[in-house]
Amino acid sequence: MNKKEVLFIAIGIFLTVITWLIADLYHANTEQKIKDKIEIPQIENYQIKKDVLEIIENKKE
Repeated sequence: MNKKEVLFIAIGIFLTVITWLIADLYHANTEQKIKDKIEIPQIENYQIKKDVLEIIENKKE
C-alpha cells in the first residue's frame, strides 16, 4: 500500500467515527425528549378489597 491509500483509509475511518458519535448524541437527545413526554400515573390510594381476593381464590380452585 502506498501513502495515498493509507490516507484514504484513515480519512474514511475518521469520518465514520465522527458520524457515529453525532448519531449517538442525536439518539440520546431524542430518547431523553421522549422520556420527558411520557408521564407515569401515580397511584396514591391503593386498596385491596377482600371480596375481590375471595373471587380470585374461588376461581383458582
